[in-house]
Amino acid sequence: MIKERRGAGPSDAVTEVCPIIATLLVVAIGGCAAGDDDGEGPDVRLAPFASTAAPLSVHDEVALADENTACVINSYESRLQCSDQTGSTVGVFGRQGDGPGEFRSLAFIRRGPNGTVGVFDLELSRLTVFTPVGVRVAETRLPPGFVPGGPFGTRLLGQLFTLPAGDMVPVELDATTGEILWQRDDLDGLAETECGELIAELPSHGGGWVFRACQSEIVFLTDRDAGHATIVRAPAYVEELPNERDVEWYREAMAGMSGGAGNSLPSSAWEPYLAEFRATPKRWFLRSRPMAYDSQDRLWVGTTRDRDTFSYLDIYLGTDYLGTVRIRDRLMGYDLLGSTMVALVERQPDRDGIARRAIDWYRIDGLDFAR
Repeated sequence: MIKERRGAGPSDAVTEVCPIIATLLVVAIGGCAAGDDDGEGPDVRLAPFASTAAPLSVHDEVALADENTACVINSYESRLQCSDQTGSTVGVFGRQGDGPGEFRSLAFIRRGPNGTVGVFDLELSRLTVFTPVGVRVAETRLPPGFVPGGPFGTRLLGQLFTLPAGDMVPVELDATTGEILWQRDDLDGLAETECGELIAELPSHGGGWVFRACQSEIVFLTDRDAGHATIVRAPAYVEELPNERDVEWYREAMAGMSGGAGNSLPSSAWEPYLAEFRATPKRWFLRSRPMAYDSQDRLWVGTTRDRDTFSYLDIYLGTDYLGTVRIRDRLMGYDLLGSTMVALVERQPDRDGIARRAIDWYRIDGLDFAR
């Protein structure tokens, strides 16, 4: 049984261009005020109470080890960088290699237990847990293709990429041994989404699971083994074509897949994909970890709306849409802990076309979505 709840917005589902997924697989193997009430503006506008610099990186991951310490991936130097709200560096650690504390293919970072962070290496299929100052606490071999959901403790919840089909299977692993404790392979037909697609995203509070689908659909399971789901189409969804910063990101991703500048593969080979990307309405969901729960059981959904001067996150309680939060600059990734949200953002490009990265710190305990 599928219960469907729809909000305003177009009904056409557009499939994301396949090379974007291929990019990942190549790597693998502070105050607020009420907004406008005309339906177009945000419900809540947030201003950061602190900002810290972040290194340039091809990865968009950020994790809070605690409410005062955030860690990001520096992909160009194969290491982690942790800093606090004042901008002070807490720790910089890691290097290229296969040994303990070394990385071959940094991909994801998540908050671990007791003020730690877990770093996931796709090529080595390995989780390494560190303190923010760089002390290595634990190391676990994982099944190949594992992608983590939210923060972890003794259990790792996430999904497995299965090749060559490219399916994503929700799983639960033992964080110490990497053993698969639970998985669900029967997602086909679970929810009648507009495009027939269902992507496992993260476990919800209370033993359920949340998925994203198609252009703007969110699928809720109250129990991860349940045979029925609730489909919610994002009420704030607006159809937008990629902006110039989106197009530039795609161009760089395609060039990277071709081996970069100077490679024998001419740009004419992938320019048709770029033209198609430019003309295709973009998906509503942020590419890197779009969903996260806060301490009040609210589901935050990072969106691709604008993502230039401002960025927008939709907020849900259960399956009910509460409203939208607007923050400044181009959102790349975010994390939530207690009353704190950190947003990894790109600033406006400078005169040389370089968009510097930063971590903006926000208070989220006083949000009021009253209209």
